[in-house]
Amino acid sequence: MTTQVNYNAIPIRKSVSKAMNEWLLRQELTAKPADTTENYPAAKTILKSMPRRELLIASQAGQLSLPYYESLISRGRHRDSLGRMLTWISMLSSLLFGYLLDKILRRDSMERSAVRLRQVLERGSGTFVKLGQQAAMRIDLLPWEYCVELSKMLDRMLPFAFEEALIAIERTIGRPWQEIFDVIDPKPIGSASIACVYQATLKNGTKVVVKVRRPGIKRLFVADLRVLDWIMKLAEFLTFFRPGFTRNLRTELRDILMEELDFKREARFQDIFHNNVKKSGRTFFNAPKVYFEFSGEEVLVQEFISGLSLLEVIAAVEENGPKGSALLRELNIDPAVVARRILWAAFWSMDEHVFFHGDPHPANILVRPNNEITFIDFGSCGSFNNTQKIALEQMVISMKNQDVETMARSSLILMEPLPPIDLPALLKMAQEEFMKVLYTFNTPAKYTEYWERTSARQWMAIIRVARKFNIPMNLHMLRMIRATLLYDSIVLRLDNQLDRYHEYTLFMKDRAELVKLKWKQKLRDNAGDNFFLNIEDNGKALNDLMIRAQTILGKPIVSLSSTINKWIFTVAVLSRMVGRIILITLLATGAVGLSYYLLGIPTSFENGLNVVLQSNLYHLFLVAAIVVNIRHIIFRLQDRD
Repeated sequence: MTTQVNYNAIPIRKSVSKAMNEWLLRQELTAKPADTTENYPAAKTILKSMPRRELLIASQAGQLSLPYYESLISRGRHRDSLGRMLTWISMLSSLLFGYLLDKILRRDSMERSAVRLRQVLERGSGTFVKLGQQAAMRIDLLPWEYCVELSKMLDRMLPFAFEEALIAIERTIGRPWQEIFDVIDPKPIGSASIACVYQATLKNGTKVVVKVRRPGIKRLFVADLRVLDWIMKLAEFLTFFRPGFTRNLRTELRDILMEELDFKREARFQDIFHNNVKKSGRTFFNAPKVYFEFSGEEVLVQEFISGLSLLEVIAAVEENGPKGSALLRELNIDPAVVARRILWAAFWSMDEHVFFHGDPHPANILVRPNNEITFIDFGSCGSFNNTQKIALEQMVISMKNQDVETMARSSLILMEPLPPIDLPALLKMAQEEFMKVLYTFNTPAKYTEYWERTSARQWMAIIRVARKFNIPMNLHMLRMIRATLLYDSIVLRLDNQLDRYHEYTLFMKDRAELVKLKWKQKLRDNAGDNFFLNIEDNGKALNDLMIRAQTILGKPIVSLSSTINKWIFTVAVLSRMVGRIILITLLATGAVGLSYYLLGIPTSFENGLNVVLQSNLYHLFLVAAIVVNIRHIIFRLQDRD
């Protein structure tokens, strides 16, 4: 017999409780008494084994789990960050002391300040060198003099113990290192803030380069990034920066630094570049082959490439000495040919390839006999979508055609996503800036310095517009600008008569041949059902275009809700400020009263309040609170929603 249960339901479950009680009632009413006269079969005759099919292929279904993923971004320990805070304080003190000394001696300048910052960061080494190198890319935030000086930073550190490298190698390959290497040189050929690089020979006689991540560098990076977060959040709280202004910058910096620690990612980028260059049919540039079976997150084993560093080639050209010239002739290296091939590779990686090398520093480019080029160190790479690639192409072509309007519109596409802005005013300013750029490029090369004919002026025009309208630059755009500036500086130092835009025209002719080959392949592939799949893809693309157009046209010119929200924010900030001031005043009055009571001095609430209100410290607090909150309000009112 089923017993009815009285469920005490909470309000949101009344209907469920009611249904349950009704079901129990029906069970009770319909239940029949057990028929004791009926004989049931014994349980053992019902519960017995039945034939079943055995698995022919062993399955691991019982051990199924999600793929393992170890995030490079670690939470770290606050103790480490507090220890690094002392290093930060000493470096900031050194910068401040040097700045004040220059002010007193009346020799302060932007250039001297930039040099001092570079030298202090180099002395700090490790994370500070990487921070400086990434800061050199932020031409949208830092003055040009600082970016130029920080780009000269040298990443050199003392090597760590070789035993640590062997331990990391064995941890990666899962067996003794003697089983892999026939010879390994314990003295590194390169020692930087992230890794040491060794040369070795495999058991099969292949000469390789072994890149081993520095022990403890991940924990050090995490600690320094946390200190940077603390400093930037404090600066935002004190309204030195707009609240939230540094959030994306800190996130991007964290992503960049952690990406450089992941050698698996670097190996994949390098391998993709290596394979796609082969497919392109060009044999004059490539990247070393990666040995994935010996590589991992903290060890990268790759093909050993012998050749001259591009720094050596540039030095031989600029010094124009007999020794350097003889060496270039002996290796059949023509600097003018090298310059054009580097530029072709840059155009190809940005226009045709899935990503481009984000740090083409001369130390990351090797020149081999017969003008062959090898790119190394793919720790920093960037990419564009198809729309941005077309915009970049249009910028270069319109620059050659002196079409400032197309240059301005193309630059906007590269800066997407754009915040709400005054678009006509932005386009007008962009056209004016690009017109100034054209004046320089129309001047004959013999009357200008090499750096005046780089793309720096063009990109600085975009940066000035972005600063004027408070447009944040996306990370890939900044990487592309840095890479382009490096490429331009390199090739013009190799051949100061080189015309970048003429070379791009020649590249476009080569690219047309590449496109023909692609379409021929597509036509062969579309002989069957792929034809209808392509029609469907084109239909989806058209639909996406229509949605974008509808969204843009449907946006209101004036947003009344935005204005209301801003004033609501203003009232809320002022209300919180008044409430906090009253609370601090009452707490201070209570503290004064308590101190008088402990001293045995009778006092009243009014007397304690007068003491607080006449205090200079309290006046300083009021001024700081009002200034900080008013700046918060001004920042919000200036936003475009």
